[in-house]
Amino acid sequence: MRLWQTHVLEDITLVRGAGCTVWDAAGKPYLDLLAGTWCNVLGYGHPRWVAAVQSQVGKLAHVGAAFSADEVEEALVKLREILPPALDRAVLLNTGSEAVELALKMARAATGADEVAVIEQGYYGATTYALALSEAGRAASYLPHLGHVLRLPVPMCRRCPMGLSWPCDGFPCLDALADAEPGHVVAVIYEPVLGAGGIIVPPPGYGTRLRDLATHCGALLIAEEVTTGMGRTGRWFAFEHDAIVPDILVIGKAIGAGLPVSAVVTTGEVEARCQGVLRHVQSHQNDPFSGRIAAAVVAILQEEGLVEQAAGHGAYLLDGLRELQSRCAWIWDVRGQGLMAGVELEPDRAAQGVTVRQRLLDSGFIVDYQPHTATLRLFPPYIIAAPEIDRFLTAFEETLFDVGKASPV
Repeated sequence: MRLWQTHVLEDITLVRGAGCTVWDAAGKPYLDLLAGTWCNVLGYGHPRWVAAVQSQVGKLAHVGAAFSADEVEEALVKLREILPPALDRAVLLNTGSEAVELALKMARAATGADEVAVIEQGYYGATTYALALSEAGRAASYLPHLGHVLRLPVPMCRRCPMGLSWPCDGFPCLDALADAEPGHVVAVIYEPVLGAGGIIVPPPGYGTRLRDLATHCGALLIAEEVTTGMGRTGRWFAFEHDAIVPDILVIGKAIGAGLPVSAVVTTGEVEARCQGVLRHVQSHQNDPFSGRIAAAVVAILQEEGLVEQAAGHGAYLLDGLRELQSRCAWIWDVRGQGLMAGVELEPDRAAQGVTVRQRLLDSGFIVDYQPHTATLRLFPPYIIAAPEIDRFLTAFEETLFDVGKASPV
């Protein structure tokens, strides 16, 4: 039997991890600045997380969709502690992609409309409908026809797709939504910070305007926080930076801290509007194992102050990257929020980004590079320490200048 590689894999086999470091089969260490696929926010082998996993596996992992369990109620109690009062209905699932699918089904059931508004360069998941709405799925011939989709310009002010300069008057990039006829748009789905789209942080007030316009056109606002939620941006949820509350919240990645756990959270009003219309049942829905892990992760983040640490160490990382930018002319932009950071290279240096990422990997640092956005991306575990950040910044600087000398423009 051979593994079918539906995407490119590194020629490295990882065998163990501890803290922010993983080791390959030859014993070589790598500082993981991606937290797996942005999931391992507690790093590797956190003792309290391990204890929760071990204890629950020995007790009750799965009971079937017809039953609930104490662990699910425990997770709901912990989520209640970190969410706005209005968001008080939740379903536990496995992946962010399937949670997005359910959120969109809920919106359709609640409104009866069919048009979805999305942000260009957004990414909403790998399942059929979520991927088809995403920028990554627009050219895929195997995905279904979506019907009406309202695509809004990406809110990247430094390279405004509308040719405007920030500050501008009233967010003209959202005018198409402002002009939408009430009752036609089912949902506005957005990432408060675009992760797969290149770590794009919208300008202040963007989320507030989006909230107001969704209400104006009768659409439900879905905050897709699979990447940003549970502390990644230095707040429990990134929508808090705009002091708004979405109608539906999608959580993933961090809530499992390395295991497949996700959640869809909504309001009692949306639940009532879906009553008698929506039915959603799947095998691993509201599993006790998922509930135990979610509750444990929230408790660890609360009691160890890791959301606040993500804010502080994120600012430290971004400051270091911006200081490096001041000395390296081919860094075009540094952007981010909390412990998610993007370093965009000058357009004529974009091809060198592949080499930079590979050199860093060879040196024992795991980062990501997107050639189409010319952006190196960083999503470290929340437990990362300042000396580890310093070690990366030193290696990054050496790599940039070394590659720059070897690859003159």
